[in-house]
Amino acid sequence: MTRVNADANASRPRSGGVRRTALAAVMLIAGALSPGAAGAADAPVNPVQKGEAIIRSLSQTVFTVLRDNGDRRTQEATFRTLFAMYFDVPRIARFVLGRAAWSKASADERAQYLELFLHYVVKVYTIKLRRYRDGNFEVIAAGPDRTGVVVTTRMVGLRSGRPFHMKWRMRPSGGTLKVRDMVFENVSMSLNQRREFASAYRRYGGTMAGLLRAMRMKMAELDGQ
Repeated sequence: MTRVNADANASRPRSGGVRRTALAAVMLIAGALSPGAAGAADAPVNPVQKGEAIIRSLSQTVFTVLRDNGDRRTQEATFRTLFAMYFDVPRIARFVLGRAAWSKASADERAQYLELFLHYVVKVYTIKLRRYRDGNFEVIAAGPDRTGVVVTTRMVGLRSGRPFHMKWRMRPSGGTLKVRDMVFENVSMSLNQRREFASAYRRYGGTMAGLLRAMRMKMAELDGQ
């Protein structure tokens, strides 16, 4: 499983104001991008424009939450809501697990895995994103991509001085566009996690029960950081 080190300089928890700010940010992005939102006549009219608008608004919300210097648990709760809303979580989770392992799993194991996958990914990426909270996020390109849209972004203003690029691959799902994969500097996160989960699956007995146990252990480790 992914090894992630927590930000050693994470700020101390603040009052409930951060939670209210985070909730307001989620409500704002959800309202702004919903089909029935006020001013719908001015909303993006094609998939590329819609995809770009989603990523731009999503990134602004994420960095608003990060820069509030709230505690990690509050940020995780907000990012979990955003991830569930704007990422195609069931498809990503099944791809990461692999067809063979999914087909062998019971209905209860599948349900447990889907829930754990959401929580696990949010924990991992909350820790990662906290390292970049002082950077600036820019959308630099958007265009069609096979059956969907790809939005290219850039992170600048980092302490390292070196910007990095990320592509968001989006596909239609439930009447809207949802993120199917993120590509950091030409490395697919879905493929990367698929290799990690396959390794953990084999290491813990080649069973779904073993993988679920490994995921819970890793999540407990992340919570302790």
